Amino acid sequence: MVFSQAYKSQIGKPDAKLAMGLLFRMSNFVRARTPNYRGTFAVFRVFMLICGVNFFDEDFMVGPVNMFRFVGPMLTGYYSLVACLIHLIRYLGDTDVTILSLAAFFAAFEVLIKVGGMALKRKLGARLMNTILEDRSYEDGEVERFTFLKYHTLARKLMYITIISYPFTALMLLSYPVLVGKLDEYVLPVGYSIPFINYKQHPWYTINYLITIVQMAWCTLAFIGCDGPFYLYVCYSSCKLEILKSYTEKIGETNDIEEQRTLMRKIIEIHTQVLEFLRDCSNFYNEIYLTQVLFSIAHICVSLFHVQLKWKNSSYGMLATNVAKMWIFCYCGELVVTKSNELSEAMYTNRWYQLWSKKDLKVIQFMLANAHRNVGFSFGGFGFLSYDAFAEIMKTAYSCNAFLHNMMN
Repeated sequence: MVFSQAYKSQIGKPDAKLAMGLLFRMSNFVRARTPNYRGTFAVFRVFMLICGVNFFDEDFMVGPVNMFRFVGPMLTGYYSLVACLIHLIRYLGDTDVTILSLAAFFAAFEVLIKVGGMALKRKLGARLMNTILEDRSYEDGEVERFTFLKYHTLARKLMYITIISYPFTALMLLSYPVLVGKLDEYVLPVGYSIPFINYKQHPWYTINYLITIVQMAWCTLAFIGCDGPFYLYVCYSSCKLEILKSYTEKIGETNDIEEQRTLMRKIIEIHTQVLEFLRDCSNFYNEIYLTQVLFSIAHICVSLFHVQLKWKNSSYGMLATNVAKMWIFCYCGELVVTKSNELSEAMYTNRWYQLWSKKDLKVIQFMLANAHRNVGFSFGGFGFLSYDAFAEIMKTAYSCNAFLHNMMN
């Protein structure tokens, strides 16, 4: 009995050690090594460079080669929009084809708006990214370094999630006809075909399939590259707000008046910079995320309708990815809003009442007013990305889905 228990314990130990070792290695793989964001941005820049959407590079659209690398896919994207509409009209009687054509149209329109919007405001985006990459405030102390590492680790986690999720969706869509054995029925992975040609005739089905693979590969890489800067903006601004909170909590801790005044000047300076940074970020993404929210609602609605209408289809991956994508964006927006609210609370709960000078109290009053500003990532001026916004997006998508079902009935 004792021998058997000892044997079982010895058998279990290597497995436990192996599991703990794997978890430790995975956490080390994700954890940031340096507080600077250069390494993480370099990964996103590779994806942007491959697709020709390297907006923040000085040689963007400089010379015929770089111009072709950007303009070529954009023109192809507009051609794809027209092809999706023609495919939709041509096979309007087939519900599956209609839904897949709408989904393809929404996805193509979304990526074109995102890429085009970032290209138009590339100078602003490059300036914001340069602010992040050139920041050395993590050298000010241990608290600053620890906070920078914490949010750089979050940025790396978001990077890996993005790199995994988009290719996974593309793979699910492209492999659906193969997995369900519908290649003989000439089922396309998405609702797209070359206009005015019967794709069911040889060799047009194979040609359409290959074109779809190339286009989806480009869209996947472009989405990864374009989403990357947003995550870095979010993590950087959240990091600075948390550092500001730690500074604010020190107000009134010592009787050294000059030290307290130096601290307050530092808080005002950094907070002003953060507010300007977030204002520029909101301006950079304003129209882009309004479009993304609207098309995500349409995408979720159509995919959910397809899933409820016919359980065996290729819309599951698209539905899951769009819901997860909007949740991540709203999580990032909520993070900034939460950190701003925590800073506002810290302004009230610190020992500001220890400062008896009228001049110092006026400075505190100014800091309180600054801390009450609404900050976040706006979408079209209709609100900020947050959990409340995510709930409204899902409610709207479900309401539209219910409306479609009522029309069908």
